[in-house]
Amino acid sequence: MSNTHLEPAALIEAAENLVPLLREKAREAEVARKPLDEVIDAIRESRLFSLMVPKCYGGHEADLDTFFEVSLTLSRADASMGWLVSFYLEHAFWFCGFPEEFQKEVFSDKSYVLAPATLNIGGGTAKEVEGGYRVNGRWQWGTGIIHADWVLVGAMMASEDGSMAPLFFAMPREEVEAIDTWHVAGMCSTGSYDIEVNDVFVPKSRTVSMFDLTNATSASQIHDGPLYRTPLIPILGFASALSMLGAAQGALEEYQTQTKAKIAANQARAGGTIKDEGKPSVVAEAALTIDAAELILRDVLRDVMDQRDAASPETRGTWITRMAHAIFMCRGAVQDIVSVTGASGSRLESPIQRALRDISTGSNHVLFDREARYADYGRTLLDQPIQSMMV
Repeated sequence: MSNTHLEPAALIEAAENLVPLLREKAREAEVARKPLDEVIDAIRESRLFSLMVPKCYGGHEADLDTFFEVSLTLSRADASMGWLVSFYLEHAFWFCGFPEEFQKEVFSDKSYVLAPATLNIGGGTAKEVEGGYRVNGRWQWGTGIIHADWVLVGAMMASEDGSMAPLFFAMPREEVEAIDTWHVAGMCSTGSYDIEVNDVFVPKSRTVSMFDLTNATSASQIHDGPLYRTPLIPILGFASALSMLGAAQGALEEYQTQTKAKIAANQARAGGTIKDEGKPSVVAEAALTIDAAELILRDVLRDVMDQRDAASPETRGTWITRMAHAIFMCRGAVQDIVSVTGASGSRLESPIQRALRDISTGSNHVLFDREARYADYGRTLLDQPIQSMMV
């Protein structure tokens, strides 16, 4: 595989070339409840997995705007696979905040890494020992565990003085256990099994402070590019939100395709008359809502790229709230589209029905807790401090 980095246009084209395969395999992967090997292999060959990896490690070092277009393109074809790939890409970004010695180890044999990462630091504990830590715990939502090389988990580390510090730990895939708990209504093909860690030793070189990682403090000290001055949480927000926008856009496109075919058939049978299929006004409102949601996300993208790590916690919180609002807009729009598809929209193999299942599940990500996000935005509007740490 070539180490020559790809420019943004080539990366977006590579994503577009994957669209037919993702559409073709979406239902099969959903039934399997995990990503298909042939799809993951095709993405490897596309070299997209190296999108956020620094050029010094053979990656493309593409910025957030390219990540945005690639994630959205894949998610229109299959929201679950768009979600999975987006998480793989931004999890590679996580590794850029770990000690440089470890980064060189991870990227020594290839220009990408496939890893699940867990934000739930309450899932486990770590005890300091000579040379590192002993980690124990069980974490849900291990998106990416099926084809993983490494695993990233967050846990609280107890110091001798009794204080607790949140750290992230990296460990080889073979040192953890994947437990198949993935029986869900949507996002089925992500295969997001639980991750169990039993007394695994993690060297200090494979750990990083949660706050250094989320604030891009450690990454920016190692890598010069503007990408590595970007706070982690907004990147995670885009990985999730773009999958949901893609689900909505994919549902709308499928509805248009199906309904145009019905109209053409009716015209042929009825001598040119057009039957009013699917309440066009309902779909028009849904389409406008989806357009507005995309505009919100693109506006947030510009703001994130302008401010990066200079943004205040209140600004970061506002970014995530706006992303959440865009997702809820998309979810409502898909529900409206489903309401006018007729009985065929209830079939499990329907791409529109799958979009509904995926967006209903994905929009429940902890990052987009509606009440918490809206409450913090309300506090910001009133010049009050926000309460969420997820910024």
